[in-house]
Amino acid sequence: MADGYRPPEGFMTVGEAQQRLGVSKVTISKIVREAGLQTYRDPRNARVRLLRVGDVERLEQPVLEAEEGKAQAA
Repeated sequence: MADGYRPPEGFMTVGEAQQRLGVSKVTISKIVREAGLQTYRDPRNARVRLLRVGDVERLEQPVLEAEEGKAQAA
């Protein structure tokens, strides 16, 4: 981020996740909501929403279509 903010170890900002995945703000919000990802706040900067790096890494992996359908049906 331009203001020099660095998220805690193991976390990234939603903006960083958006850039890493190459999606828009609207799309990252939809992904976070539909995947049921937990978001976190950093007490040092309450304006920033954080995601776990591992959760974002899992979003980069292809999903078997049959599994995708099961998750949506559940």
